[in-house]
Amino acid sequence: MEKKMTLLRAPIACLVALAMVLGLAASPVFASAPAKEKVKYLGSGKVEVDFWDDVEYRNVKVTVKDTSGKKYKASIYDLDDDEIKFRIKKYKTGKTYKFTISGVRAEYTSKFSKVKGTVKIKKAAKTKSISASKAKSIALDDAAKRFGVSKSQVYNLHAKKDRDDGVTVYEVEFRTRTHEYEYEISMSGKILKRDRDFDDDYYDYN
Repeated sequence: MEKKMTLLRAPIACLVALAMVLGLAASPVFASAPAKEKVKYLGSGKVEVDFWDDVEYRNVKVTVKDTSGKKYKASIYDLDDDEIKFRIKKYKTGKTYKFTISGVRAEYTSKFSKVKGTVKIKKAAKTKSISASKAKSIALDDAAKRFGVSKSQVYNLHAKKDRDDGVTVYEVEFRTRTHEYEYEISMSGKILKRDRDFDDDYYDYN
């Protein structure tokens, strides 16, 4: 009788062990906070935090302090499966900021936790802005090289400052007998856009 009971205990023990394994597999996995892949500063106080794996959020928020402990307001403006983007308000360049993201967890885990990190906002390099006269010269030189336009052919030449996506640029416009030209030039002197169109008035008249 004792031998039979021993033989019965072995398969029962196996079944119990299997049930425990299956139970653990079906239950949520407890894990640490999601692992950061990288932190990127995007400019204008914007920060992007990428995670190695997909994450989930609940009442997510971001708090920011500098190295002296001073708090800065921050607002989240984009949430994705594997990244979060937030903006630090009234930030100062040349400082390192510590951030804490709360209300985040790795996907398929049970506990929402915090992710901490740092980001340094470097001081912008000072660049000397070109004048309107220089912007005109850059546009005319480009038109001469690309389209064979000589300065004697040009009239109604003017340049003015404008804003494109929040960035100050020069808009340079001029005409020749047959064409109209438009240039967009950065304050550092780089040609951002160029456009050349037929002058409809000339072709209608001729």
